[in-house]
Amino acid sequence: MSSYQSFVGVDLHQCTVTLTAASGQGETISRLKISTKSTGKIEEWLSALPQPVHLAVEACPFVEWFIDRFRECVARIDIADATELASRRGKRRKTDWNDSLDIAVRLSRGECPLGFIADEELMQLRKLGRHWRHLSRLLSRSKHAMKSMLHAANIRGPKFDGASAQRWLLANRDLLKPVQQQAFADLIDVVMLTERHRERLRREIIFATRSVRFAPLVALLLSVPGIGEIWAAIIVAEIGPFERFPNADALEFWAGLTADLKESAGRTASGNITKAGSVTLRWALCQAAVTLCQCDARQEATRQRLVRRIGKPRANVAMGRRLLRILYAMVRDGKAFERGEPRDRTAAANRARLRRKKQVA
Repeated sequence: MSSYQSFVGVDLHQCTVTLTAASGQGETISRLKISTKSTGKIEEWLSALPQPVHLAVEACPFVEWFIDRFRECVARIDIADATELASRRGKRRKTDWNDSLDIAVRLSRGECPLGFIADEELMQLRKLGRHWRHLSRLLSRSKHAMKSMLHAANIRGPKFDGASAQRWLLANRDLLKPVQQQAFADLIDVVMLTERHRERLRREIIFATRSVRFAPLVALLLSVPGIGEIWAAIIVAEIGPFERFPNADALEFWAGLTADLKESAGRTASGNITKAGSVTLRWALCQAAVTLCQCDARQEATRQRLVRRIGKPRANVAMGRRLLRILYAMVRDGKAFERGEPRDRTAAANRARLRRKKQVA
């Protein structure tokens, strides 16, 4: 028997929010549809319900502010899994009222599929990791634009960090036209500013992972050659407690790295990955997996077999999925990563360079 007196289902949109309260027997107590700016009225409505209150809000990209604002107004707050709810509802008329009522009734029956809500400390580490990804993408795009500009002018450029590019521009400015000179200088400013911000952010992330809560798990992940302190922090923050997943398949599905199977006329075909989970987690896993392959001959051999069969982009994603399963097993068993035979990166780079020279010749 539940100890809650009221069960509230919330259908949240950018401008409006619909709330329906139900009793333990699933009967409607009260309803409210109001602008998301009227937070005071929402709080008053919640406080007027029979206490204690159990609230569930349907997952959406902008649900975080609602949880932060009303966490203290109810006895318990959860996220309702939107995908699972849609499959259980089947075909019916979809309205805001119906959606919020459905969540409230399922919540009262104990049948509502609920997701994981990160606490404040974990959420702050997630935000740091996601900001790192945004800065990294900005840095990558800026460097790509610089390379494209030099390739268009048939110029072999410098190493594309801010300081080296600035020295190159001072020495070789005359190789570029005036407009290109200004554009190149602007991109250098963007790169140098982004590098400074990333260095400050790197220190903040490392400091956050030194806490008693995160340090043991981060130390375990650091035993993988391809995972540094930043990747470890992002993976730990995005996944949260590994124990909430019963097996590696559940974690892989949650991360959006499982193939979307398509079935027709008795035939089943594997499509692209579902991309249902955190894009930051998938990005970190794939980047770390590629770095691991550069250090581990066994992992690189697996990757090369996949490259020949499905191409490089899909092979990198598959290695990210493989790495995720390895990490789950490491955390479950409390064992460090068992390194394979080290890979001679210098010899491999020399062979690749020789192949390119033969192709040019």
